[in-house]
Amino acid sequence: MTKRIALFAVIFIVIGLSGSIVMALPPMGPPRALVGQDRWAVDVGVSHSKMDLEAFGEAREDPDGAGWLPASYAEHNIEDLTSNMLLGRLSYGAYDTVDVFVCLGLSDAQDDMTEELATGGDGNKYTELDCSHGFAYGLGARATFWQEGDIVWGGLIQILWENPGDGDVDLTPTDGDPSKLSGDVEIDLQEIQVAVGPTVQMQGFSVYGGPFLHFVTGDIDIDATGTDSFSAVNRVDLSQDIREESEFGFFAGGQGEVDQDTSWFVEFQITGDAWGIGIGGLRKF
Repeated sequence: MTKRIALFAVIFIVIGLSGSIVMALPPMGPPRALVGQDRWAVDVGVSHSKMDLEAFGEAREDPDGAGWLPASYAEHNIEDLTSNMLLGRLSYGAYDTVDVFVCLGLSDAQDDMTEELATGGDGNKYTELDCSHGFAYGLGARATFWQEGDIVWGGLIQILWENPGDGDVDLTPTDGDPSKLSGDVEIDLQEIQVAVGPTVQMQGFSVYGGPFLHFVTGDIDIDATGTDSFSAVNRVDLSQDIREESEFGFFAGGQGEVDQDTSWFVEFQITGDAWGIGIGGLRKF
């Protein structure tokens, strides 16, 4: 068991040091090894989630087409960022008690984004932010720590890089400003999930759950152009970092067996500022 825990810890450290860390709360599946030594498995899952995020960084404005004003610091609230994801995983059983896997899929993003003024009020609002499906990819590991009768204790680590396709956005400036701008938006997000907990096995079915950590970082770039009531050209350029407000949550799910090598699962995840639901199926070879 010491070797299993040590290997899982090494994988965790490597992932944690690999960069800033999923927007979409993709389903994780049971937090334990599923494949078996020297075997392969393929699973496919779909998920729907909503999340509150914060964006902060530089904003520039060209109010009349005469030239850019100096960059200023701005903060924005992103409430209920809605994302849908299709994710496939290829897993390999390094040991009976340790699986490693790679992920490939698609994700999108839709939401509004409101500027938070220093005075505490709302400023400019970006509406109809809509990014089409783009690539998501990642890696991870599952491990069984120990088993007591029908209860299996284990953990899971999953890291994803998500790049929803370039999208469109409209900008409605602060009340009293007649300008209306529209433009392009680009989002890059990174996500890591770390989960531990029990899996309770029954005849042909199991339930699982427990606490998990969920970290989100990334960046958003917006380039919006329009005209005001005097036909003067206006332009806004925004380049900001993204982070999640809450990092701790709980997950719960169920897994059912179709046959010895085929199973399905359904799962729900929730944190203080996000929730997601997903379903999927797994086939071992």
